[in-house]
Amino acid sequence: MQLLTRRIRLQQLGIDLKYRRSIMSEKYKDWSREELVKRLVALEQGKNGQSTNVTKSLQVNENDDASASRKQNKKPRPFDMSKYSQRSVAFKVAYFGWPYSGFAAQGNEKDVPTVEGAIFKALLTAKLIENPDSCNYSRCGRTDKGVSGLGQVIGLNVRSNKPKDQDTEDFQEIAYIDTMNRILPRDIRIVAWSPAPNDFNARFDCTSRTYKYFFSKGKLDLDRMRKAASYLIGSHDFRNFCKLDPAKNIQNYERTVLSVEIRPVADLTQKESLQMYELELKGTAFLWHQVRCMMSILFLAGQGLEKPEVVRDLLDVSKIPSRPEYIMASDLPLVLYDCEFQGLDWKYANDGHIVPGYASPFKLWRHLHEQWYEYMTKAMMFQTLLKDVEAIPFADSSVSNLKSTGEADPRFPAADIVLGGGREHKMANYVKILDMQRCDSDEVKKEKYRAKKQKL
Repeated sequence: MQLLTRRIRLQQLGIDLKYRRSIMSEKYKDWSREELVKRLVALEQGKNGQSTNVTKSLQVNENDDASASRKQNKKPRPFDMSKYSQRSVAFKVAYFGWPYSGFAAQGNEKDVPTVEGAIFKALLTAKLIENPDSCNYSRCGRTDKGVSGLGQVIGLNVRSNKPKDQDTEDFQEIAYIDTMNRILPRDIRIVAWSPAPNDFNARFDCTSRTYKYFFSKGKLDLDRMRKAASYLIGSHDFRNFCKLDPAKNIQNYERTVLSVEIRPVADLTQKESLQMYELELKGTAFLWHQVRCMMSILFLAGQGLEKPEVVRDLLDVSKIPSRPEYIMASDLPLVLYDCEFQGLDWKYANDGHIVPGYASPFKLWRHLHEQWYEYMTKAMMFQTLLKDVEAIPFADSSVSNLKSTGEADPRFPAADIVLGGGREHKMANYVKILDMQRCDSDEVKKEKYRAKKQKL
């Protein structure tokens, strides 16, 4: 009986406590945090007027919250570049240009992202420069949309750890490579840096530039391509191997090609027809789209659609004063491989900042290996599906015999013009280069451009 009475009283007490909580919650529901804290402080102080530890803790927390709020509202102190010394440097940059609208910034990174725009953003974030327009910036080359670079070089003045107004070399320089690579997108890396003369210019001080273009053999006759490429070596007027831009007002189209080589690269397919090759082209300087135009003509020679001597004809501007309207080769396989300079001392690690096992070259290798693994995995998926599709019967043969060997289907006589990067252009009837419609000559383009400007 006593146990039952106790249970009833506990139930009544529970109901009473719930009722009191509801009344109290209604009473204090519109109170602010500050009012609640003051009320709790008054209750805990009691008759002796002394605060308990809980009260002090609440007061401390309140002060911390106020302090945090002030820190959030506090504006960051502006960075004063004048307090630091600067130095002229060169950066060697590697980038995969497929998602970018070229290397050179175009002033609208949101709609037209560029490699240079990403580099400027990283430089500003790292406080290495104050303004892209005032850092004595220069670039070695302007690669086009989709073109990559493994040895692009830029020159500029950057912040340095060297004590200002002191002639000393006893200091630890900023870890330029790691600092930039922590900020840059994953497809752009700083490979090395070098001290440079104060008057260094990455464009005009470059002694040579080397491009590489990757392609699969297919049914291309490499001997014909090599013979055609041999006519490119030397100093020539290359106006028929480039895209003319009257806005640049170029007066001299003569450029010098130092060497051209076509050689095999690593075979990942184990099929002769899909064996990958590279064309390595070295020259002092190149015109706009020059390498892609060269590759287009070499592909035509390799397919047997043109004689190798067509290159010699196109170099004779007295015979062909304006470029035939042939299609340029793909941008995908083209890479600015190397830029040579005299007197630069490339540093591939950050002196004084090396942690065992985490030197800059190892970080770069690990970063690139991760992406290589990703692309190789994707390539294996495509290759697996290709094998399945090649086994599908097609008329009297199979897809494998028709496509992987490069043979054309005799029922469709259209010429598949090789453009590189796995791309082809179909033509019902191929027209020889010398018989193609011509673009406007350089003089005509410039005259039209001047007339258009006068109307504006």
